[in-house]
Amino acid sequence: MKIAVLTDSGSGLTKKDTDALGIFYLSLQVICNGNEYLDGLNITTQEVYDFLHEGVMPTTSMPTMGSIEELLKEIKAQGYDEVIAVPITSGLSSTSEVLATVAKQMEMPVHIVETYTTCNIQKYIATSAKQLVDKGFTTQEILERLKESIQQSNTLIIPDDLQHLKRGGRLTPLAAALGGLLKIKPVLQLNQISNGKIDVFAKVRTMSKAQQQAVEEFAKASLDDAYELTVLHADAKEEGEQLRQKMQESFPTSPLYFGLISAVISCHTGIGCLGIQYIKKVRGL
Repeated sequence: MKIAVLTDSGSGLTKKDTDALGIFYLSLQVICNGNEYLDGLNITTQEVYDFLHEGVMPTTSMPTMGSIEELLKEIKAQGYDEVIAVPITSGLSSTSEVLATVAKQMEMPVHIVETYTTCNIQKYIATSAKQLVDKGFTTQEILERLKESIQQSNTLIIPDDLQHLKRGGRLTPLAAALGGLLKIKPVLQLNQISNGKIDVFAKVRTMSKAQQQAVEEFAKASLDDAYELTVLHADAKEEGEQLRQKMQESFPTSPLYFGLISAVISCHTGIGCLGIQYIKKVRGL
């Protein structure tokens, strides 16, 4: 049984990255000033940040049905029997729904992994799936191990401008209602509890308190070196560095990745957003 692994650009990976990893790739679309770009292929995260700094409001769209069909045909042509797909959460995008529809039409077995989030957790699950495939695990064993880790994961988001997220339409009604309140710095969650949608976790008054609240919530999970941690920022390196230091001080034994919020997600969060994630390491890796 030959198993392919597929992910999309919500993971923060580029086409070049996935080619090197042996993972198949779908580009979500970024639309700026009437121009359509393929995320991770012909537009970079920094270029999206540049648009945002200029006051442009980029929008995003899932991969086209045609591009999904073309990719599955390529996978079939290379002799793969089935696919493990790790797309951006269905709470933020219809990518997984359309992927499932096209796969059914093409009679290609595609097992879609719901991460309830995106960015670095999505990347970690996709790359872990490929490692497990390479180690010879069966599809069922891989799916079980990925699910175990996802059940022990979390994502918290601290936006600088909630209005930006509100305009993007990716908030729950409760979270969107906070957009009209002054002097509120919400901490948002994107996880299994919120069913992959961006929802309110806590409401505080300052960025410093928001960061502390987020780190304290992670501390309840008793994180250690069995977990992978992430700190992300949307072109807010100074604030991101402050949060990274707080995370390292609180969880000194856990591996920590520090980087940028992926392009398609930044289109909705806006500049200045911070995010933290944790996930239990996949069993066997």
